[in-house]
Amino acid sequence: MKSSGIFSVLSLFAIVLFVSACGEDDKVTNPDITVPEFGTVSGRVIFDGTWPAVGNVQVSIFSSWPPAGPPYQASPVIAANSATYDFKFEGLAKNTYPAVVIGWRDPANPTRAKVIGIYINDPFKPGITVTGGQPTYATPVPIAISDAKMTWTSVDIRADLSLAQ
Repeated sequence: MKSSGIFSVLSLFAIVLFVSACGEDDKVTNPDITVPEFGTVSGRVIFDGTWPAVGNVQVSIFSSWPPAGPPYQASPVIAANSATYDFKFEGLAKNTYPAVVIGWRDPANPTRAKVIGIYINDPFKPGITVTGGQPTYATPVPIAISDAKMTWTSVDIRADLSLAQ
């Protein structure tokens, strides 16, 4: 009887240990693997044409297309006469951003702001054509920051500086 009593106590202890180890919060975690909370978009702007005498040029990422209001993020003002400009937007929330654009704005007359380049996945074209003085914009390639793709590189854009005149 003594051995069956010990066996019963050990069995009960094993069952309690098993049940307590099988809680609902059993997630396998690996501290070496981290899922990023925010995304990054980077690329290069290639400028064509002559820089305007006035105004600022910036890269911007928008939450809407066509742009309605301020951009989600914008680069610093790009130095005039640059042939290229490398940009990087960090800390982007998970979302779909419909447009990355190059814009020109005259600080003395902000209503004259113009898009001079759009990310269309073709760095040989600015994504804008002008017919009869009116610009026509190509459909920009949206940037989707999600668990599937948090980092976008080579978002290269050609900017036509003649459109800033």
